[in-house]
Amino acid sequence: MAEALPFCVMLVGVIAIGIGMTSITSLQPTEMALKYNWLLKTVNPVVMTEPGLVFTGPLNSLIRYPKTIQTLEYNQEHRDLLDGRTQDGLPLILGLSFQYRLLPDGVYNLYFAYENSPGDYEKIYKLVGMHIITELATKFTAYQFFNEKQKIAEVMRQSLNDYFSKHLFATVESLQIQEDDLPEAFTTTILTAATSKQNITRMEKTRDAKIIEFQTARQIAEAQANVTIQEAIGDQHRIMQNGKADAAIIQAYVEAELTAYGKIHTELGLSGDDLVNYIWYDTLGGGGVSANTNEEKDIQLLVGVNPSAYISQTR
Repeated sequence: MAEALPFCVMLVGVIAIGIGMTSITSLQPTEMALKYNWLLKTVNPVVMTEPGLVFTGPLNSLIRYPKTIQTLEYNQEHRDLLDGRTQDGLPLILGLSFQYRLLPDGVYNLYFAYENSPGDYEKIYKLVGMHIITELATKFTAYQFFNEKQKIAEVMRQSLNDYFSKHLFATVESLQIQEDDLPEAFTTTILTAATSKQNITRMEKTRDAKIIEFQTARQIAEAQANVTIQEAIGDQHRIMQNGKADAAIIQAYVEAELTAYGKIHTELGLSGDDLVNYIWYDTLGGGGVSANTNEEKDIQLLVGVNPSAYISQTR
């Protein structure tokens, strides 16, 4: 008995150390966990979220869940592309992915609602997502899938988020439509229509540019026309002023001539042909109102003398 006592003590110590070592584990910053008792088959409802060393106690282990955003994909690689139809009845093959995050407060309920073994909830998430997405696809036309993919993705994300938050203890953060295969005939027609639309838009832009070009040319022409009109108006005023000035000079000259020859008529008693001859000879001799009286002349015309006769004055 005395010899067996140290062995028993050592055995108890080893067992205690072994139990102590198996009762301590670590929790990563990207994880949260539930404590599971293997003996009683029970789960502690308190969710462990603080990272670091965790004392679980004997016969306990952790059921771990991710804190970070997780991704579910429906694609050709996993052979789970979604097969549906559009609102207008065309067949549609959808490939997409969405990102979700587990709610810490819902992990305990998630375990009891959907987990026979750890990770089973992911299968439920994928099946529910498939059902909701294919049902939502029927609310959109093929044309919308071709032109409004981002809008449709947001509607799907919101619907998934509403359902997951209410029933599956998670939130859906984002969703991406990566593939949306429609019938080739429809796609070809849409591409042709899009090309035609681009051509129409380009021609409309060209037309608008030409309209601006023509409007600019018309404005320049109108400005040039205004310049020409103003120049013509200026020339008109100049010609009119010159004409009025010339008319005034002629009028003054004529009046002076009338006055001068009227005086000749009165004082010399010339009239008729005699007066006309006088005016003729006077004009030939440089007389009249316009004559330069300061200029010395070496010829004189005398009334009654033949104009062809030249009489020189001796000085």
